[in-house]
Amino acid sequence: MELYINSTWTKLYGNAYIAEAIAWSENRNHVAIYAMGVTAEEADAKLMDALRELKLIPEVSSPKGELDKVRQEEDLDGVSGTS
Repeated sequence: MELYINSTWTKLYGNAYIAEAIAWSENRNHVAIYAMGVTAEEADAKLMDALRELKLIPEVSSPKGELDKVRQEEDLDGVSGTS
């Protein structure tokens, strides 16, 4: 699985900011993961917290505004492997 995150993807929709991450599987399946906040910073923080809670990213992340390609560190269920 590959996970892409970019804080510049966070956009204002209506009265809320939406932060987005995209995960791609080795089988060409993909999923978008969203988090919402009153500010862009809050939305980004919520998204990063959720991804950490799901064990999709390590505790330390790279500088804000950069495109990050994060690989899952361990195979949690034996189904999705790291590449």
